[in-house]
Amino acid sequence: MNYIIVSDIFGKTSYLTQFAQTLNGEFIIVDPYDAQLQPVIDEELQYQQFISQCGHDGYFQKLNKVLDNIKTDTTIIGFSAGGAAAWRSQACTKNRYIKKLVAFYPNQIRYNLNLPATIPCELIFPYQEAHFDVSVIITSLQTKANVSCFQCDYGHGFMNPLSNNFDNQGYLYFSKRLFSDDL
Repeated sequence: MNYIIVSDIFGKTSYLTQFAQTLNGEFIIVDPYDAQLQPVIDEELQYQQFISQCGHDGYFQKLNKVLDNIKTDTTIIGFSAGGAAAWRSQACTKNRYIKKLVAFYPNQIRYNLNLPATIPCELIFPYQEAHFDVSVIITSLQTKANVSCFQCDYGHGFMNPLSNNFDNQGYLYFSKRLFSDDL
C-alpha cells in the first residue's frame, strides 16, 4: 500500500517525515507550505501562518491536484486541517486508486457534514474540542455508509510532538494500529 500523508498546520516536519518512513510502503507528504520547513512557533501563530499562506480551501485544492495523479492503491492519512481537507477531497475525487482515509482530529469536518464517504473513512476524534461538541459531530457522521468514528482519550494534536497536546502513549497506540492495518 502507498500513503498520502496530509499534514496539520505545522506542515512537513522531521517528526512527520519520521512517522511516514515507518509506514510499510511508499509515501507522499502533502503540506500547506510546499514542503518548506516552517520555524516551530506556538500553535496559535502557526494557525495564522496556515490561514495566510494556504487556508482550508487552498489546502483542499492542493490535495485534489495530488489525488488526481495517483496511479496505485493508496491510503490517505490526514491530521487536523489535513484530515479535514482529505475528508472533502475523498468526497469529490473520482480516482479509483484512493482506497481509504484515516483522519486524526479533523475538526473542520464539522462544516462539511453533508459530504458522502466515497471510500472507507476512519475518523479519530479527540476527547473534546474547544469550539464544538465532538459527540454531536460523531453522531452525525456515524449515520453515513463507509464511516467509522472513534473518540479517543487524547487531545487535539496528540499525534504531533510539536503540539501542546502531544501524548506519547496515544501516538504509540495509534501508530501501532496504523502499522498493523487495524485502522
